[in-house]
Amino acid sequence: MNVSLNWLATHLDLSGKSIKEIDDLFTFAGVEVEGIVSKGISSEKIVVAQIMEAVQHPNADKLKVTQVDAGEGQLRQIVCGARNYKVGDKVPCCLPGAELPGGFTIGETKMRGVESKGMLAAASEIGLPDGEDGLLILPPDSEIGKPVKQLFDSDTLLELEVTPNRPD
Repeated sequence: MNVSLNWLATHLDLSGKSIKEIDDLFTFAGVEVEGIVSKGISSEKIVVAQIMEAVQHPNADKLKVTQVDAGEGQLRQIVCGARNYKVGDKVPCCLPGAELPGGFTIGETKMRGVESKGMLAAASEIGLPDGEDGLLILPPDSEIGKPVKQLFDSDTLLELEVTPNRPD
């Protein structure tokens, strides 16, 4: 049985308790926690960025070279293959060092000879439910540079092994 930690917190005072302490409390109550799954965005290095410019990549037909404002005081160049955005859109920007689901860490790289200092992301790439194909377009009033995780709810699911209370 899966139990949402957010739901559990509406019924119990879990303030100040770590996941490990909650796991131990279930174990002491005779309920085994078989797994713990985090849902949502965990990295602070995934921020709201505004696309300021997008030009054709000089060495690739299906890529664009974008200039984005990620709230750092200067524009950041990122190579992107998505097609569903326009200049002025606000999107998730994974800065170098951002950890994505599956253990992938974003770094600076060259794509077909052009430097890319991060990644513009789709919903599924940052741990959110799949949406439309392409980049996740954020609300226009999203604050540039703000961690995207502050815009979406996150939760932790506890996978519990509930043993039947049978007399046999």
